[in-house]
Amino acid sequence: MGFGQIHTVDGWVNVEDIPTIDTVICQLCNEPTEAKDITITAKIKDGQVIAGTWSCNKCSAVNG
Repeated sequence: MGFGQIHTVDGWVNVEDIPTIDTVICQLCNEPTEAKDITITAKIKDGQVIAGTWSCNKCSAVNG
């Protein structure tokens, strides 16, 4: 097998070291939503997230 790495501005990072989200609760449909069912839009400035929202692909609600 092997392992994967992602190159960032801080250097190489192992994929297993990146925190992940399993599920989040949608504010509209009030159901657990898997990470594969959300779309995240974020504004990044100088390497920091300064604003962001995510939307549920099941009900199209925008969650802040």
